[in-house]
Amino acid sequence: MIFNLLLNSLMKLDTNRYKFLELFIFLIYFTSVNSLIYAQSPNLKLRIDCKNNLLTISAQDADLKKVLLKLADKTGVYVRFPNSLKKQITIRISGLSLKETLSRLLKGMNYAIIYSGSRKNRAIVSEVLVYNKSKRSRTSSRSRPREKQMASRIRYYERRLESLKKKLSRVNKNSRQGKRYLRQISSYENTLENLKKKIQ
Repeated sequence: MIFNLLLNSLMKLDTNRYKFLELFIFLIYFTSVNSLIYAQSPNLKLRIDCKNNLLTISAQDADLKKVLLKLADKTGVYVRFPNSLKKQITIRISGLSLKETLSRLLKGMNYAIIYSGSRKNRAIVSEVLVYNKSKRSRTSSRSRPREKQMASRIRYYERRLESLKKKLSRVNKNSRQGKRYLRQISSYENTLENLKKKIQ
């Protein structure tokens, strides 16, 4: 409406001035649109899409924590990382599975992927644990097998926990067997929590 009023008032001026003012207004409009686009540029640094369980990621000098959080939001996977994690990444990925994407995103870093699902069904990534990159030392090379062993134990307890929950669903919770299953489930949940704390 204001733009139309300006144009009507400008029409009354002679054509040379009118064209100059029209060009001036166009330049103001163009620069304001460009400034809005550049003001939103941090959002353009990171784009993640997930279609048919295949991921497309475009990140330029993006904070790894933000990438992981957005990835968790898109895929529904629980992601844990230390607050001190500081890494900028630039990556372009198209049409990869979550496991392949994580291996590329976290290349050169210490991380563990925790799966859920029985052996009959295909395993699904349920949780990702990211650790600070450790310094090269004798102790760090010795701790790698321990970390793998801990991740293996976590997977074992998660499978057992899932199996017990299925068994519990088939029996009465107040029965003797149901109460035994509940105690085992509680014990496994506590063990899993302690293992996950040790990994961090």
